[in-house]
Amino acid sequence: MSDGQETILRQLTLSNKQLSILVESIRTITSKLQIDEVLHTIMRYALNVVPEADAGYLMLFDNHKQCLIPKTYIHFPPSIEQFQTKPNEAITGRVFATGMGEFFNSNEEIMAAMYHQNVSPHNLRTILKSEHVPQAALCVPITVDVKPIGVMIIHQLQKKRDLTQEDLLFFQAFADQVGVAIQKAQYYEKMIEKVKEAHELSLALETKHTLLKQRYDVHASLNQLLLQNEPISVILKELQKLTQLPIGFYDASDDVFLEDSFSIPYHTKSKIKKQLFLKLKPFEYRLKNKRSYIIYPLYNLDICLGSMIIEQKGSISYKDQQTLEQGANILILQILRNKNVQELHNKRIHETFQQFIDAPNQKSVASTAYHLDLDVQDYYRLCIFEFQQKANMLSIEQSLKQFISLLKEQFSSERTLIFYEKNKITFLIGSPLSATLTSLNETLQLLQRKWQIQHKPLFRSAISKQHKSLYNITAFYEEALQTLRFLRVRDEWTVTSYEKIGLNQLILQVPPRDLANFIQDQIGELLAQANKNHLYETLLAYFKFNRSIQQTAQHLHIHANTLYQRLNRIEQILNISLQKQEDTLKIQLSCYLQENYLTHRKKVTQWNEEEEYF
Repeated sequence: MSDGQETILRQLTLSNKQLSILVESIRTITSKLQIDEVLHTIMRYALNVVPEADAGYLMLFDNHKQCLIPKTYIHFPPSIEQFQTKPNEAITGRVFATGMGEFFNSNEEIMAAMYHQNVSPHNLRTILKSEHVPQAALCVPITVDVKPIGVMIIHQLQKKRDLTQEDLLFFQAFADQVGVAIQKAQYYEKMIEKVKEAHELSLALETKHTLLKQRYDVHASLNQLLLQNEPISVILKELQKLTQLPIGFYDASDDVFLEDSFSIPYHTKSKIKKQLFLKLKPFEYRLKNKRSYIIYPLYNLDICLGSMIIEQKGSISYKDQQTLEQGANILILQILRNKNVQELHNKRIHETFQQFIDAPNQKSVASTAYHLDLDVQDYYRLCIFEFQQKANMLSIEQSLKQFISLLKEQFSSERTLIFYEKNKITFLIGSPLSATLTSLNETLQLLQRKWQIQHKPLFRSAISKQHKSLYNITAFYEEALQTLRFLRVRDEWTVTSYEKIGLNQLILQVPPRDLANFIQDQIGELLAQANKNHLYETLLAYFKFNRSIQQTAQHLHIHANTLYQRLNRIEQILNISLQKQEDTLKIQLSCYLQENYLTHRKKVTQWNEEEEYF
């Protein structure tokens, strides 16, 4: 066999061997599914396709960064990952951009190609620090459906032989299948990701379904209590059972706390109430001893109805938070229902009381009393409480209800009838023992002090005399009204009873205009000159000191003779004699009425309005 034939045979044998390696490599890489495993296998078999290669790396194009990034490498340090080239930068960038493979058979050719393609200083430093000095290199594009997705490059670190066009063709054929393998792995990875997402979504839906079912069960349980019109305490116990949390309750209408599961310090209650009326959403309140409460305000529009109070022992789970929110809504509905029932009850009591006042005979009074569980033969007193008006009548109504709760608590053992209207409370109290109602004034005064310590709205209380039997209810209702008029005219916010107002019992029965006319007739001339010569003030002082010349003169800081001159002048103006008892009594009464009833024109107007109201 000639030398030429041996060379051809050796080339054919080498080609067949390379072809076998190529086929085996393609079969192996296309059988892998995990992308990282696929890339590593590709690089390992790439060195088999061109056996003389010593090292290499594979780069994929990153659309976000718009550059080629090494994904796997053999016989290169990890720093090679920083070698990231843009299209048309360095050898890898040019091969990616043109889609045509290249080979180089010397380090000089490789470096010339790098410089020619404007490699960045950073990338140049990175490749030079790789501790490799390639003597030959082969770089081919990786494509999928004619679209380049990356490049593969292999190096000969020690020159074994020159790379040929045939090596390029073999390596390109391998690279074409690499694209298929990568695409297959990427599809598989996406499929796995979608399966994972579907599984996570299924778990999320299952969790959501569980939470929704739990929420539905809680809602159904609480709604059942609402339908059965269970009291607030029962709803709270159900919430405690569902959440295993200690839950208290504040009723803003009655200003009371329900704290069966734990106790709240008195000063803490006061601070919680203050914050409660400033915040609409749940908030935390911490004590100095590290105890803390979560407060859930209960509002209907802008009206505070109360709050749930949870003593915090740890973090509250999402499920329990949902349960508490549902519980808050149920409590609001139940409170509003109770409020409507209370208002209806209050209206009926008011109407029944009016039947008392309008009863045509004792038989009607007795019948009405029987239906209200009142004994007509008991001792009775009637009180009218009037609260200071505010711009917000809703807050006044809440104050009235809170005060009614105090009255019921204070007189729980007595027979009572109580209702409110606008800014007033009417309170009828009865007892079979006369002595029981004797100290009513003092009891209500203590209650008033207790109320005002809490900075609640001011009120005045007018109390009738004590009466035996309900048959005289019209009389002692009128006594309470007259006493209230007395307190209004004097602008006093105190507690007093009809028997305490003395002479005013008669005066209050005279129409205000008649009183004004009487005053004008008796001392009108003097009042017209009062601002000029102080005669009216002199007369007031004279009566104040019981007609004592010496004491009156000392009080006015004038000489006794001057006082005599003024008194003579007063007698001349009014055409009276202060030595006559009838004249003195008449003038003294006029001064008293002027000072206590008609000093300010405002009082006259107010009194006239009250006459119309009553």
